[in-house]
Amino acid sequence: MFKDMAFYIFGKPLDSFVQLFIFEPFIIGIIAIAIALLTKKSWTVFITIILINLIDNFLVVNYQFSGEGFGTLITQNILFFFQKFFSMFYEIIVAYTIVKLPYVHSKFKIV
Repeated sequence: MFKDMAFYIFGKPLDSFVQLFIFEPFIIGIIAIAIALLTKKSWTVFITIILINLIDNFLVVNYQFSGEGFGTLITQNILFFFQKFFSMFYEIIVAYTIVKLPYVHSKFKIV
């Protein structure tokens, strides 16, 4: 999902490091912060980031391994989830830190 988005925005595929540690955390962080601001709850950052990464993993695995059977889809989903675990942790830390800043916390009344 995000690889296609980066390709359409920049016109070429991004480097793996730039994709996982700059582009995806930026986009997913903005979405998670927006949902936290709308719901007024800071814990929604965790749920949002995990759900978006699960959906992204499912789409990538379903596209790449759709003809190989259900067992392959399950194992590859688990593998891809743990492969992106460090970048997901990075996304959670950055987005949660922004949501918990005193200015954002007091301005938007986030609990």
